[in-house]
Amino acid sequence: MPAISSRDAFGAEKLYQLSDLRKRPVYHNDQKIGWLADLVIEDKDIVAEVTHVCVGRPFGNPPYYVPWVNVKSFSPEGVILDAAADLRSFSAAPAGAVLLNDYIVDKKVLDVEGREVEVVYDVTLAIIRIHLYVIAVDFSRYSLLRRLGFGWLARSMRGVQQQAGSQTVAWNLVEPLPHQLGSFVGDIKLKLLKEELAKMPPVDMARVLEELSHDQRLAILEGLEPDSASEALEELDPKTQRELIPFMPKGKAARLIDAMTPGQAADVLAALPASAARAILELMEPHKSGRVQAILDEHEALISDYLVPEFVKLTPEISVLETRRRCQQTRTRDAAQCIFVVDAEDRVIGVADAIDLLRAADETLLKDIMKKNVVTLDRDGTLRDASEAFARYGFHILPVTDPQRKLLGIVPYRDVMNLKHRYLA
Repeated sequence: MPAISSRDAFGAEKLYQLSDLRKRPVYHNDQKIGWLADLVIEDKDIVAEVTHVCVGRPFGNPPYYVPWVNVKSFSPEGVILDAAADLRSFSAAPAGAVLLNDYIVDKKVLDVEGREVEVVYDVTLAIIRIHLYVIAVDFSRYSLLRRLGFGWLARSMRGVQQQAGSQTVAWNLVEPLPHQLGSFVGDIKLKLLKEELAKMPPVDMARVLEELSHDQRLAILEGLEPDSASEALEELDPKTQRELIPFMPKGKAARLIDAMTPGQAADVLAALPASAARAILELMEPHKSGRVQAILDEHEALISDYLVPEFVKLTPEISVLETRRRCQQTRTRDAAQCIFVVDAEDRVIGVADAIDLLRAADETLLKDIMKKNVVTLDRDGTLRDASEAFARYGFHILPVTDPQRKLLGIVPYRDVMNLKHRYLA
């Protein structure tokens, strides 16, 4: 039996994939009695809670359905059951049992109108204190490759998968499970349209976080990838941010806030007590913390403080196919929303957006689809100037230029108009 300390009896409070847990050994009284075959869940809308572990047994013996309260250790290394548990009393499945792998994995996913979206290839679970919750379903090709044993290929494709958009749906966006759900019947239905799914960022996890307890939120954030955790933190309401961030390790909080744009970072820090905000600012990258501090201090609320330096700029002779490739290489969703066309002196002469790229043929040149009347913000303008421009034109992003119209950066709509704390001079 593997040595697992009592301190980590349920593993670190983190996220797991069902595929990493299945077929792991199960021990009782220091003896291996079988393997983790499945998990029985109870749907609780925001999450689903695991109520029993289904233990597969050798030689054709029927499985045990062990209540979760009798699980003393749980991790990808193995499951240890309470030595005092009488396994003979767990030979029957609980009434109305929903088996996570058998009933959910490989099921079709339908949108709110009944149109097929994809197939569930894996499930994301979270250990929180002594409970195990289902928090998301995963229908990415990455998960399918892992299940088929091509982990090396899946790892190499993961970056491409992330750029293509999230294919993990939080459990709170899954309709209540149908009563007739079984091994071969029933589908998984979502609470949203198929078209909306492609737009869903990982920040939908924030909806789950706001329904959980303080300790549960900390555990989930710790398990998320840094970019996803940063976006989820940004989306939380100010009250939740104020209750959560001071209890996070200061270095971790600083890294997550550092990943935000200056406007969003200031928006989050403004919700915190001054001492907590100062402590985090001191740990952030100096060039970022200075700009965030200027926003917090309302130093004339200059638009240059909100400047985001990541954007896509290309010359007019670039093809649509090459432009799409360049957009896929960007690290932020803001940077790929608009493509700015510049001349030899780096002056803005046109703009194209994602819809323009989708409609155009691969060989089309940017100069043939770009819009030539580009609205820009002056680098010496104020936040009020930006706010008025966004309100007037309805754009998602505005470029910032110098007096010669050279492109310096971009300002996203959300950094000006969606802030919970406004800094309009």
